[in-house]
Amino acid sequence: MTNLTDEAPNVISFSVGGFGPEWYFPDVRGLMATVEWAGGTGECDGDWGAWGCHIYLGEYPHFVPAPGGTVEIPLLITVSTNTKEPFEGEFGVSAGMSWTENNPAEISKRFTFNVVDSPEADLSVIAWDVDQSVPIHAGPIGPDPHGPLNPGEAGGLQYLVANHGRKAVSGLKVTIRLPKGVTFIYQDESCVIDSDGRTAVCTYDRLALVPPEEENHNEQRYSAVELTMVIEVPADTRAPVTLKDGLVQVEGLTERADARSAAKRTRLPANAVAVPAADVDVSDNQDGFAVVVAAFPKDDGGGGGGLPVTGPRAGLITGAGLAMLAVGGILLLLARRRTRLPHA
Repeated sequence: MTNLTDEAPNVISFSVGGFGPEWYFPDVRGLMATVEWAGGTGECDGDWGAWGCHIYLGEYPHFVPAPGGTVEIPLLITVSTNTKEPFEGEFGVSAGMSWTENNPAEISKRFTFNVVDSPEADLSVIAWDVDQSVPIHAGPIGPDPHGPLNPGEAGGLQYLVANHGRKAVSGLKVTIRLPKGVTFIYQDESCVIDSDGRTAVCTYDRLALVPPEEENHNEQRYSAVELTMVIEVPADTRAPVTLKDGLVQVEGLTERADARSAAKRTRLPANAVAVPAADVDVSDNQDGFAVVVAAFPKDDGGGGGGLPVTGPRAGLITGAGLAMLAVGGILLLLARRRTRLPHA
């Protein structure tokens, strides 16, 4: 959910409902699949057929988007073991932000949910907004953030790549585009950065991701990985400001190996080249992010820096079509009985 105004809302809300008759088993009680809020916070009410949640700024500030910022609202879908493929059904999602009790900004959209049986990989990526600073020489991972991101400081861009499918990928290709003016300051040996420092293409040909049911950390077999790149905001940036249009895009690679050999492989043979792997649903293979730059605190004690939380409302838009659910239909593998919807 993206806040395109210059003011942080007091509360955000979202609801799920509008399930048609196709969701219900004809001879028993219950739904073919259930949709839940995976975050587990806020004030929620309802049942499996329709529910809604409110999250308040004063209680859970990290779930409320700052001006120009985005928060992730993951929905968890559980498909009944009695559901037979193929299955297709529609449901509705509404989301809103409120600055006053009587004037919320809301948007609603309906989505198609498909259960498919496809023995391929299915990658997704989530990129978080960058709003905290790290030491400028933090390295590829760096320590924990230590405060708002100010002009001239470094921040850590973090993104999560997961394989929800039924086939392993033996490597990843990641393309990252930073907002205008922001640059990379740490050269990952797996990445090639362009001349203006804003675009990186990273090839991790030894980073295998297996299906969730094959994950085993004792054997170093993972279905998801979180990666970090250190970036820098120019010292002459006029803050507070939100620098938009960052993007992370991922693509699976394969060397035509089975899941177990791919997960244990150390390097590609000299005469082998990793090629793009088949992906069931590419709509969740990219995610946008912003770099939120705070102003330095004032010296006269007149208030701290940071993004404004008061002022005129400017074009109240939430989610711009609920990008958290991606474009088009939602695909779910039969082997993936519990999964998160793609979101941005």
